[in-house]
Amino acid sequence: MKKILLGTTIFAGLMAAGAAQAADMPLKAQRGPIYSDWTGFYIGIHGGYGWSDVDVNDDLRPFSEPNPKGWIFGGQAGYLRQWGTVVGGLEIDYSAAGLKETQTIKTETLTGKIDSLFSARARLGWLWTPNLLAYGTAGLGWGHSKVSFCDPGCDTSTDSSFGWVAGAGLEYQFNYNWRLRAEYLHYDFGTVTHLGVDANVRVDVVRGALSYKF
Repeated sequence: MKKILLGTTIFAGLMAAGAAQAADMPLKAQRGPIYSDWTGFYIGIHGGYGWSDVDVNDDLRPFSEPNPKGWIFGGQAGYLRQWGTVVGGLEIDYSAAGLKETQTIKTETLTGKIDSLFSARARLGWLWTPNLLAYGTAGLGWGHSKVSFCDPGCDTSTDSSFGWVAGAGLEYQFNYNWRLRAEYLHYDFGTVTHLGVDANVRVDVVRGALSYKF
């Protein structure tokens, strides 16, 4: 009986010591989605390609309707707020642009350019995964254009036009502070007048962007 009691006492002591040691060990951190926080301010850069659709309300013969196209490059800044899997916010952006087309017939030359684009837009999207946001966007658009006609002396006209812009994109948060996106935007500036000629001007842009979240 004494041996049994002694053995039981030793076993209980060992169990108590093991429990105390286990209690003193730090708990292993539980891993979960670590890039799911989309709330905050951000800034970034973007670049891509743009093309225009110009419908002239007059006869330009012997020229055809100019449709400038080319590169764009600029920056963006904004703020996003997250509600579960829904993310919304505001963004402004400016792009220097190299959209250009030149037509030459005999001694006459017609050149159309779009050299600047700006937008102020709302964004609203849904998280497919904690790191991937699909969104739509719409708001106010602005563009600066220039038309020159030479024969051989040149007449030049510039115009700053306001309109609307809308589009959609995918944005991936690959680090707590860094995001990549692919985006399409459509600008509509309505009627623009150059050298006494009216035209309806629209611009489409595809671009990639890199942003840093604070």
